[in-house]
Amino acid sequence: MPKITIFAYAYLGDILESRNLNVSTPAETVEELINFLSEQYGSSFREKLIDPKTKEMRNSYRVLINGRDVGSLKRLKTRLREGDKVLFFPPVAGG
Repeated sequence: MPKITIFAYAYLGDILESRNLNVSTPAETVEELINFLSEQYGSSFREKLIDPKTKEMRNSYRVLINGRDVGSLKRLKTRLREGDKVLFFPPVAGG
């Protein structure tokens, strides 16, 4: 199973009980990784990121793989590889 480093910011890190995780996962896509993490740490992680009606990532959340926003790639279908760094960002407001 590929090893992936996960960085989860703000309350997403609270859900995962850590802001920085190294995981071995069978996940091959971002969507599978979100599902895997939800199975390990609770469904609220998926509920925050994925709209249950559209089954797409909520627009206000960002996921980056090795510094590239998956919104400019294949979104939830973006493939993962050994050694990837995946960052999960919740919505940010303020000035």
